[in-house]
Amino acid sequence: MRRSVFAITGIVAAIACCGPAQAQQRELSADEAKQFFAQVQQDATKFVQSGDVAAIRQWTASHLASDAHFRVLVETLHDNQPKVWSAADLDKADIERVQGLMGGAMLRSIEDYELHINVTKVVPHGADAATVEATWSDSATVAPQAARAAAQQQDTVGQAAQSGPQPSGAQPATLQVKRTAQCDHLLVREQGALKLGLSTCRGQVQF
Repeated sequence: MRRSVFAITGIVAAIACCGPAQAQQRELSADEAKQFFAQVQQDATKFVQSGDVAAIRQWTASHLASDAHFRVLVETLHDNQPKVWSAADLDKADIERVQGLMGGAMLRSIEDYELHINVTKVVPHGADAATVEATWSDSATVAPQAARAAAQQQDTVGQAAQSGPQPSGAQPATLQVKRTAQCDHLLVREQGALKLGLSTCRGQVQF
């Protein structure tokens, strides 16, 4: 998967090197790439924690290149036992359609969200492109609405609930989810701003 990405970005490098004006321009630096992904980490964490669907959509529109494409292969495990393999091949329009189905209720079911993006390698291809290897790791507690409502009711009732009979049956459970993904990204400068282009990722989801 990585080999295909670097083959494509090799073409980008060849085109970049052929322009005489390019020699006078500074390469897209590793620091710029790392700053971009640091901002992605900060923005994504804030938007998910606040449940801000509109901000996520706006971010997608402004931070994905017009020809962005994501190819993702994910293994899902439960108690370290493989359960499901899934593959996705999405362009920018596909991602925006998926986000259109995501409402505030879905984001509000996510608690204690944390995201870390570790950039491990940056290969510049002139002033307007670079290939970036990065590891994405995030974790969260997913609390179904029934579980959240039960917890809020318990907090409201407090000690008074102890004076009466307690309801029988199991409470809706929360789910601890951890995800990691090894990704190769083509970072491009489009309309003066850095954006994500072609990306390929292989990851795991554990719950």
